Amino acid sequence: MSWMVAVALLSLQRIRTFPAATLITYEYVGVKQCSMPVQVGLSRLVYSGPMNWLPDAFDKAARANRSRTALVEEDRSWTFGELAEESDAIAAMLREKVAGHAVGVLLLNSQKYVTTLLGVWKAGKTPVPLNYLLPPQELAYIIKDSGMSALITSQFFAQAVSAVKPLFGDKGVILMADSPDFAPKASNASATYQDPALYLYTSGTTGKPKGVILTHRNLATNVEACQRAGGFDHRDSFLCLLPFFHTYAITGTILLPLLNGSKMVLVDRFQPLKVMKLIEDHAISVFLAIPSMYRVLAHTEGDFKLNSVRFPISGGEPLPVAVAEAFEKRFGVPIFEGYGQTEASPVISLNVPAKRKIGTVGPPLPGVEIAIWDDQKNPVDLDVIGEIMVRGPNVMEGYYNLPDETSKTMTRGWLHTGDLGTMDAEGFVTITGRKKDLIISAGENIYPREIEEVLAQHPKVKEVAVIGVKDEVRGEVPKAFVIAREGMTVDEKELRHFCRENIAGYKVPRHFAVVADLPRTPTGKVLKRLLPAD
Repeated sequence: MSWMVAVALLSLQRIRTFPAATLITYEYVGVKQCSMPVQVGLSRLVYSGPMNWLPDAFDKAARANRSRTALVEEDRSWTFGELAEESDAIAAMLREKVAGHAVGVLLLNSQKYVTTLLGVWKAGKTPVPLNYLLPPQELAYIIKDSGMSALITSQFFAQAVSAVKPLFGDKGVILMADSPDFAPKASNASATYQDPALYLYTSGTTGKPKGVILTHRNLATNVEACQRAGGFDHRDSFLCLLPFFHTYAITGTILLPLLNGSKMVLVDRFQPLKVMKLIEDHAISVFLAIPSMYRVLAHTEGDFKLNSVRFPISGGEPLPVAVAEAFEKRFGVPIFEGYGQTEASPVISLNVPAKRKIGTVGPPLPGVEIAIWDDQKNPVDLDVIGEIMVRGPNVMEGYYNLPDETSKTMTRGWLHTGDLGTMDAEGFVTITGRKKDLIISAGENIYPREIEEVLAQHPKVKEVAVIGVKDEVRGEVPKAFVIAREGMTVDEKELRHFCRENIAGYKVPRHFAVVADLPRTPTGKVLKRLLPAD
């Protein structure tokens, strides 16, 4: 059976040429109708260089930029050459002291985190980034599930380490990265690299955390696709706001700048005034953040100039249109929303300066395919809502030690994202919400994202989350949790009236709750499963 689908055509455009390399970007120029099986919004990677192991790719970038500043942390800076030497020393130490393959990393965002990650790869081992906000029992689960034989941490986490230390037994190794003798010398011994490149444990919103297996090829091709889509190069300076244990940060704020020869400027925690000053002081051109950070920055008092910023990227959760408009109005810089999942290394699609549609997450990256399927795993027409499916070299190998979960998540090489959305004739993807969050009320489909976008436009509303709750008559009805703007009060009557003026009556929330805050993951994503239904 054939299907009429849209295939996004790409034109290859040479944009910048340097002695080291020619950088290439892609631009959507139109669509055509054709008959083909289950391929919607195909972005063909016209040129791809040989796949490098990540440590080889970094060493190549370090040799080309040896004396250039690679990383800034507070009042210290390191060159690419210095990062290469330190990561070599860490690799030599690990080859000597650690027998197993999985090495945990429990550190704050820091220069030491970056060189440790590189050192683990150079030692031919697999890093397991650990979320330092998890309680000891969840850390213990990840340590046992991954087969971790060593942990690299610091005195800052001494209490957490003491709680999990017995899990390593007599043969396990715990190394303190802030110890003077952590990695005393480098070694020229050759290393044999191996996969996986990462075990990244999901936040466990639907049960115990699952270990996502990402290979060097997964990550390297995702970085390459991001670079080509956005045209990043060594002239860019990246502000690193996100926690390094998250895949969004590993790919977007560690690997992307390092492999492009760009400068990284680290932030220990999100403080809006400090962020603004660092942007001005270091002429930051690129930074990745989540919507709640952009919301705060848009309303931070002070005379700040973001003239150097060319590419602020939003991800992690949907960016409300009201937030995007407020930020652009304040600073004159548009936010470029993207979309990703840990299982996809993580970037799947991205708006870029050359072509952007507000309210969408952009077209798929070069080399990444996006399809929209119905519940019978058939592709739907353009602009019709279905599950977002992803295929490409960035898609994970599977879940560690969970073959059944892997088979449920993968169909013929396609990744089930669990997200609902549409694709238009130009290949732009719009997310309408999580599949499990869909509200079916008296037989009508209601998408929480639509209600959230409307309520976010209310002048007194700072943030909103909508869930479905049981109803004896309609089966399910929407319930909205609203955070009011500072110094303002808002009541159910005016919220209900605002909704009735802007959406169909059956979509208006039956219940409203004005709250001080919403439950969140460590990266700021709202945890809707923790919102009370009663």
